[in-house]
Amino acid sequence: MYAARAAAFLKRLVVALGLAVTVCAPSLLAQRSSVTAVEGDSWLGHLHRPFEETAMGKTWRLGQILKAPEETAAPSSGQRSSSGNSVVLHGADLYRMNCEGCHGESGVGAPPEIASIINPVRATSATLIMQRMKSVGADVTRAQAAELAGQSKTALLQRLHNGGQDMPSFSYLDDFEVRSLVAYLNLLAGVPNAAARQATVSESHARVGELIVKSTCHTCHAATGPNPGPEELAAGAIPSLATLTSRVSRAQLIRKITVGAPVMMGAVPDSLRGRMPVFYYLTETEAADVYAYLEAYPPSGSINPPTAVAALGVESATTTGSGLPPEGTRKLRDPEPEDPANRTWLRYTSLGVLGVMTAGCVFTVREFRRLSTKAHKQRPLRTHLVVRIFPIVAPQNNSQVVEKTFRQPIELVPSGRKQHASSAKRPKDWWAAEEFGDAC
Repeated sequence: MYAARAAAFLKRLVVALGLAVTVCAPSLLAQRSSVTAVEGDSWLGHLHRPFEETAMGKTWRLGQILKAPEETAAPSSGQRSSSGNSVVLHGADLYRMNCEGCHGESGVGAPPEIASIINPVRATSATLIMQRMKSVGADVTRAQAAELAGQSKTALLQRLHNGGQDMPSFSYLDDFEVRSLVAYLNLLAGVPNAAARQATVSESHARVGELIVKSTCHTCHAATGPNPGPEELAAGAIPSLATLTSRVSRAQLIRKITVGAPVMMGAVPDSLRGRMPVFYYLTETEAADVYAYLEAYPPSGSINPPTAVAALGVESATTTGSGLPPEGTRKLRDPEPEDPANRTWLRYTSLGVLGVMTAGCVFTVREFRRLSTKAHKQRPLRTHLVVRIFPIVAPQNNSQVVEKTFRQPIELVPSGRKQHASSAKRPKDWWAAEEFGDAC
């Protein structure tokens, strides 16, 4: 009875541990990338390419400068969802923030300077490779197509991490962000079954601002540099990211990014449209994240930037109003970023401990069952052996034999049968198979 209760309890414990692993695994596996400041020259500066001679970072929308902010329609919010200080991003959101500024909404780019990403992504599908080769009369086996698809996928991931001749590196994206982004690229390119493989990532508002700044803003704006005046702006100077928070307010930057805004330019300063395109696909909340990120993580011109000094403790601006934080609001500071190796070690150690605990509980349940079954089968055999091995010390009482140790009557030996003392000297004679039958 006690064994059955223990087994039932351990069953419940195993179920509870399984649920705990299911709930906690995403948190343990979630790789929280440490936010760092943007650094170095702009990508156009790196290529020594003038703004007027490139399609990079241009959406080809300049907006209208005559409408007031309240008269303009709010931009699309994308697929992201926000809860407190975290934001759930889909692959489409990561594409908007990192890729759409150059490759466009459909991924076709602006050839010949900016190549399409559709065909390189389609080359990672063995099914599409087989279809393409069959259409040109060159059939390949499934194994050959899978090998080619694997090579194309490796090349795509290397391009994302290392960049290319005209493409910047996206090495600041972690593995989970890359997986979600590539899943959306497959969907955009029409890879079969891509819709079932979409993935989401949970990010902080600071991380959202970092992604937009490092991929979209840093294309044209250097991290650090002088603060140009109206005449320099008219001559083609582009303000550095370090000066943006001193040049404009949060509300002004939100409007500048999402719907466009005038800027004072010229030898005789006048309110002109300027050259910065409108990033209509970014939301006002995401634009506010950009401003807060630049405040909390001041841009650096050095190769090894200082550790970021703060994180966003203030709720990002909503899609209406000025977007400024309430009076008296204080920013909460994050602790020093942890070493990624330590985070990885802790993550897999925790999963290993949970796995060992689950395996131990399963083993214990099985042992309880085995021992309970074995004890149940051997109980009649032990009782029978005690009486038969020591028959001379058990006084006869009519039809019962009473064992002295426990003083309990056991119906085994009829009273009319006389026991001899010599039988106790030969206990091995009572181990014959015919005496116990199936009990042995």
